[in-house]
Amino acid sequence: MPPPTRQFHRLSIGQMPARDSRSARAGRADPSGERLREDKGDTSPEESEEEEDSEQSSGEGEDESEDESAAAGISTVSAHSGITYDLSHLDTRSEAHALVGLGEQIDVLNACASSTGYDFELLDRPRVHVGKDSTTCTCSAFQERPEAACHHIFWVLDQLHGCFPSNPPPPSDEGVVLSPDGRPQVGARIEDLLEGQLEAVTGRLDWQYMRIDGDGRRTGMTRAEKLRDILSAFNSNILTESFRQDLVEKTTHARTAEQCVVQGDVEATIFRLAMLNDGLFIDLCKAQPAQACASIYFDKIQEQCRRLLRDFDRYCATGERPTDPGSPGGGMVEVDEVVAQLRKLVHHIRMNIALRSPHGSEGAAKALVSILEAVTARNKDPLDGNNWGRSSFHGEDEDQRNLYHLLIGSEDSDIDSDEELFVIDALESLAPSDLYQFINQLQPVRQRMEVNRAPKAFLLRLGALVRKAQSAGAEIASGSGHKRPAVGGSGGNSKRTR
Repeated sequence: MPPPTRQFHRLSIGQMPARDSRSARAGRADPSGERLREDKGDTSPEESEEEEDSEQSSGEGEDESEDESAAAGISTVSAHSGITYDLSHLDTRSEAHALVGLGEQIDVLNACASSTGYDFELLDRPRVHVGKDSTTCTCSAFQERPEAACHHIFWVLDQLHGCFPSNPPPPSDEGVVLSPDGRPQVGARIEDLLEGQLEAVTGRLDWQYMRIDGDGRRTGMTRAEKLRDILSAFNSNILTESFRQDLVEKTTHARTAEQCVVQGDVEATIFRLAMLNDGLFIDLCKAQPAQACASIYFDKIQEQCRRLLRDFDRYCATGERPTDPGSPGGGMVEVDEVVAQLRKLVHHIRMNIALRSPHGSEGAAKALVSILEAVTARNKDPLDGNNWGRSSFHGEDEDQRNLYHLLIGSEDSDIDSDEELFVIDALESLAPSDLYQFINQLQPVRQRMEVNRAPKAFLLRLGALVRKAQSAGAEIASGSGHKRPAVGGSGGNSKRTR
């Protein structure tokens, strides 16, 4: 009997994927399947050995002819974007990278424009840069072979091209021919297509778009910020901005798993481990996805506003200060402290609308509308009817302790039309379609503002928001409304990532 290892002498890791994929595309039967069917027959062990020896004596020549036939064929693959690619111009290694990249699903942490092109940070840490001169990746596979694309580059470029179905690269008879650098050999270059379109593309793909606006708003989170956001979601009282400011680990910190352990501090331990271990980081992001974190965050903001105003009302009525250490604002309930805290919370909402885009817009709108409702309903002297005999807090007049007057003002207030307005600016950063479901709350608020003689700028801009929301609602009802800007028509079976 021949030794067992002799039966495997023809197996080759390098040959198997190429032969399998090509033979499947060429419609050839799987040899292993034929062998299984033969094994199910009445063949005796001795006959099987003879057949194997016969196969071994003639198989090498057959393999060579099969490989030549496969190499002569055209390799094609249909990607997630719906585009069919021709891989025949790629060598074996590049083809393997293309097959992996075009057939898998990768999560994107954020995308941004830079002075040299466009950067895409992937959830498993690599960063793909699409520039005018080249496309690069920070992964080890690309660093070992920088003249050819890795599977990350193939995937990113396919996702981007899938967003421009009105301008696809002209395909060959068998599909779009790919070059070893991951780019189609013909058609517009992707960096030209992305010019001025990156935000719309990321919205279509459900990727977070990172930018720095003139007013300081930033979109997209770094890895450390993402982890702090996930961990803070398990604390009902603390917002992400205030959660564990000491957790500032960087991915460049070289630690072993044992060195990540912080005795008595499970949050810091998990944080360090997730910064070190890509698998743990990805699992945490999947267990607590961005949409869930955004929803939790805006719910906490809304609850903090409720508690803050409830504590303020109790203090005005009874003089009792909150004793709960988890109280919003740290138990500060003086008028100027409450006004500052409300402005701060609205600022957090506005920053996080951009930071968490495209997630959480409904929760943000709900929180903003509830705050505006609560403040509009407080156009009164908060000390009216108090039972501790106070006529003022610190000698101020009635208007100086009226929350509505301090945050919204009156028609006599000197407010420019483009001046930042409490809550209104944050509402304007949302899409009108996000505000449509809150029209029945916004209209009474505007009517109350008219009765309370609010500044003209408030009335005009709030009225414009209501009209835009109504128009968006009409488009949605007619089936023509879109929440996100489209970069083109649908691109086949395009899939989105979180």
